[in-house]
Amino acid sequence: MPVASGNKPSEEPCCTVVPVPVLGGERRSYSGFAQPFAAHSHRYYVIGRVRQGSRILELNGRALRIGPGDLIVFNPGDVHGCSHDGDELFAYDSVTIASDRLDNAVLVYPDSDAMVAGEAFEALMEALDGNADEEVMERALYLANLLESDKAEHRPVAAHDNAALRAYAHLLGHLAEPVSIKDLAADEGISEYTLIRAYRRRFSITPLQHLMSLRIECARELLAQGAAPSDVAAQTGFADQAHLTRTFKQRLGTTPAAYRKMTSKSSR
Repeated sequence: MPVASGNKPSEEPCCTVVPVPVLGGERRSYSGFAQPFAAHSHRYYVIGRVRQGSRILELNGRALRIGPGDLIVFNPGDVHGCSHDGDELFAYDSVTIASDRLDNAVLVYPDSDAMVAGEAFEALMEALDGNADEEVMERALYLANLLESDKAEHRPVAAHDNAALRAYAHLLGHLAEPVSIKDLAADEGISEYTLIRAYRRRFSITPLQHLMSLRIECARELLAQGAAPSDVAAQTGFADQAHLTRTFKQRLGTTPAAYRKMTSKSSR
């Protein structure tokens, strides 16, 4: 697929999402974007390629400049967000892949094989257009293999790391409920500051930021199953549908209603 060009500054933002069941994920295409995307994370892999425009990408606490032709690689749990850089509107294509399809491998940005990985990404996009499941899976696995790190990730256990992990488990188990950092810290016998510092060290995001990201992921799954946005807002702890819509668009670039229409079988 050639790199897109010619977007006008007045172009309306467009987000297209198509389910890819064989990958347990979706194909997502964005164009005409100038809005920033708030820091968030996913439970799945994201592999994409910039078609137009430049962005400053914040990934796990590091700042990277990305532009046309660059591949974007996010592992499950990677915290990322981005802001616009330059005058040209942003466009990119991506595919999401369920973590179990890649055996929880750790992917990295390509270095010496960047050209080969870019060609493999385009081959995957071509296969997705043809809807041939076996070919889609084969090309996705080949691309992931090119991006897989040959170094095992060893994360040293830092002070209060277990407290951060327990706080994360609490967030997962109480997504729709109000959360008190003060109470979580008290349960661990540490200060709020110590808990937040440990949490950021472990996840590169604060507990409340992470909670909002987890709520959006849960909302996305419910919408794809056909749930109404108003019901989803109530089930995932948002104050109302407007709050869900605003937060959802900040992270995924489209509204809950539009996402539901693009992904839910019941809405087709």
